[in-house]
Amino acid sequence: MKTRSALTAALVLGLILTPALPVQAQAAVKKGGTLEAAWTQEPASLDPDVSSAYSSFQILENVLDTLVTLNTRGNIIPSLATSWKTSADGKTWTFTLRPGVKFSNGRAMTAADVVYSLNRLRDPKTGSGNAYHLSGVTSVTAPNAHTVVLTLKEARTNILGDLTSKSTGVFAREGVANKTIATAPIGTGPFRITSYQPGVGVKLARNPYYWQAGLPYLDGIDIRVIPDEGVRRSSLVSGDVDWVMAVPPQDIPTLKKNPKLVVDSVPAFAYWYIGVNTRRKPLDQKPVRQAIAEAINRDQIVQGAMFGQAVVNQGPIPANNAFAQRYSPYTGSLDKARALLAAGRVPQGFETSIMVTTQYPETVRIAQILQAQLAALGIKASIRTLEWAQWLEEEGKGNYDLFVLNWNAMVDPGDYFYAQHRTGQGFNFTGYSNPTLDKLLDAARFSTNDAQRKALYAQINKIVVDDAPYIYLFNPYNVNAYSTAVKGYAARPDQAINFTRTWLNR
Repeated sequence: MKTRSALTAALVLGLILTPALPVQAQAAVKKGGTLEAAWTQEPASLDPDVSSAYSSFQILENVLDTLVTLNTRGNIIPSLATSWKTSADGKTWTFTLRPGVKFSNGRAMTAADVVYSLNRLRDPKTGSGNAYHLSGVTSVTAPNAHTVVLTLKEARTNILGDLTSKSTGVFAREGVANKTIATAPIGTGPFRITSYQPGVGVKLARNPYYWQAGLPYLDGIDIRVIPDEGVRRSSLVSGDVDWVMAVPPQDIPTLKKNPKLVVDSVPAFAYWYIGVNTRRKPLDQKPVRQAIAEAINRDQIVQGAMFGQAVVNQGPIPANNAFAQRYSPYTGSLDKARALLAAGRVPQGFETSIMVTTQYPETVRIAQILQAQLAALGIKASIRTLEWAQWLEEEGKGNYDLFVLNWNAMVDPGDYFYAQHRTGQGFNFTGYSNPTLDKLLDAARFSTNDAQRKALYAQINKIVVDDAPYIYLFNPYNVNAYSTAVKGYAARPDQAINFTRTWLNR
């Protein structure tokens, strides 16, 4: 048996290019009080095995713990597991659990709870789109109350990155039995859910059984859902809320000059893209998709839709990741784009639609710019604006031509490609299928050789950029804003929102 340290794991995952985050000057910590926080969107469900909405996971960040987690720099560190070992063949991972951990209902957490939680995620009956995090895992067992063993079909080092996902969070099974798992899952995290009102918000209270002594500092968190970015901004400036998930990017320069506010920004492990329905004509033609990728002006989109709060990219992986690629084949040439349209047998252009949601105002702004850019190519794009729930339903049914959205909190390089583009995966909504890519994705996922993985992901990135089921646009910044009274908080590249060490200086 050999032991992998957290640092070794981080090196394997290639995540240590992120610079140190700024540290706020710390006064004496004041305990108590309720943080008034504004979320940008409604959590779709709080069941970690069912939800695919990151707004849900950003709440669960404060409620559920995982075996391992990420620190503010994106490195893997212990959480419910204090240490872990791999077998010589890399197929068996043994985790030693932290002693004395209790759920927020006061019941002791054991290895059996970890086994139950992970097996529920793996169970096809659960129907979780996040089950890919445990792909290749053939069994999860508990040889004793303090040890959990994962057995894999093939060795893969990125299993640690997958185990940082809140979809692998450990919860009390009684919440499944009494059917409260979707509204108030019982975890071991710093807070417990006391109220969930759809369309209104979520209230959290301090977990009195939390395993980190003296934490959290806050008595509670009142999370309000405020989708309108203007209202969210006004609520922050007026002091109606203490902290907001995001502010209008066009207002950031002004907000930075406000002495009562902190605008906290860091390059995010995330990307924005155009999703292309490869089952619909003429988008089923690769040259047509390439024509769109060629014709669009990404700089204009970043400036017009994000007000400069992003970095243009033709691939998904941001520059602060060791697996970032520089492959950028699209030059913005309309002549080249017209030739590609001709190759796709639609030389005069065609009519199409772009599906967006009011839940994310950025999608509307991006679509408006795309509409103008594509018109120069003879592509008449209408904008189809939907509520978030309907948007998700239409995406799931494949009822769209093009859509604009983002992926967040990517940890391992495989996160940028596997679930989205592997044939038959739960989040492959574009219908894209490429057997060659599938083989490369599997090989990269199970490789334990870092140099080999880098070479494989370079091939994968080139194929996806060339085939264009996703047309990549940019990597955003993660921007949180809050009152200067909020201490012990920092925006993170993985976009996790963690209030464990947050306190109020008032």
